[in-house]
Amino acid sequence: MQEEDYKILAMLNKEQSFTKAAKRLFMSQPLLSYRLKKIEKDFGINIVEKMGNQFKFTPEGEYLVKFSNKVLFEIQNLKSNINELRENLKGNMKLGANTNFAIYTMPELIQQYYQAYTDIYISMTSGWSIEILEQMENNDLDVGILTGDYDWYGQKILLKRDPLTIISKKPISLKHLHQEYRIVYKSHQNFNTYIELENSITKSINDWWNERYDTYARNIFQADKIEICKKFVEKGMGYAIVPKSCILDNDSFYTKDLKFKNGDSITRNTWLLYREEAMNNDIKNFISFCKIYFEIE
Repeated sequence: MQEEDYKILAMLNKEQSFTKAAKRLFMSQPLLSYRLKKIEKDFGINIVEKMGNQFKFTPEGEYLVKFSNKVLFEIQNLKSNINELRENLKGNMKLGANTNFAIYTMPELIQQYYQAYTDIYISMTSGWSIEILEQMENNDLDVGILTGDYDWYGQKILLKRDPLTIISKKPISLKHLHQEYRIVYKSHQNFNTYIELENSITKSINDWWNERYDTYARNIFQADKIEICKKFVEKGMGYAIVPKSCILDNDSFYTKDLKFKNGDSITRNTWLLYREEAMNNDIKNFISFCKIYFEIE
C-alpha cells in the first residue's frame, strides 16, 4: 500500500461517503473506487459492504482503517522530524526587534536578506525596545534592533534616524494646527529607563510646539499603538505625530516632518545591537547585509 491508499481508507472512514472522501482527496470518485478495489485484490478481502447508497466497513476493513490512521500518524511524525533535522543543519540566529520596526521594516529587509542567504533559520521576537534590550542583556538574542538611545555594554550600529511626522487626512497648515484636534500616540510602560527616554521625545515635541504656539494642543484621544492612531486619523478625527517609517506607500495621508524653526528635525534613532564575543558567520552576514540595506558606510 502507498501513502495515498492509507489516506483513502482514513478519509472514507471520516466522511462515510465516497463522494465527499474523493472531493477531500482531490480525486474523482471512480479513481477512489478503483484504488479501493485494488487494495481489496492485493489483500484478498472485502473492505466495505455496500447497502444501496451507503456502505459499512467489514471487520477486515475496520482493521485496515485503524492501521491506516496509525501509519499516517507515523508518516507525519517522520516528516516533522526530518524537517527539524534539516533546519538544525542550517545556521540559526535569534533576532529581536521593537514592534514598529518588526511590522513596518523587517518584512522587506528579511525578504531581501533571504535572496542572498538561504541556509539560515531565523527566530524573531518582537516587543517594546526596552524588552529587546533586556533580552540582549540576558543573552537571549544574538541581534537586537531597537529605537532609542539606550545604554548598551556591547557593540551597536546606528541604522537610521527616523523623523517624527505629522499625518492628517487634509492638507496640513502649521499656522492653524493648534486649532485642530490631535490623536496622541504614547506607549505605556512601567520601566524607568523607558519613561526617561519617552520623556525626552515628548519634551522635544513640546519644545517644537511651544516654539510655534502659545496654547495647548487640542488632544482628544490617546492610543498606545500607532496603527490605532492611524485608523482614527483615517476617519478624519484629527492629526497625529508618528515615526515616519510607520507611514506606508498605500497610506493616504498628508504629511509634514517636525522641524524646529532653525531647520533641525526631531528624529528617533534606530540601533542594531550585538556582542563581538558572540559573533559568528551568520551574525556577521546579517550585520553586513543591514549596512548595505540602510546604506551605512
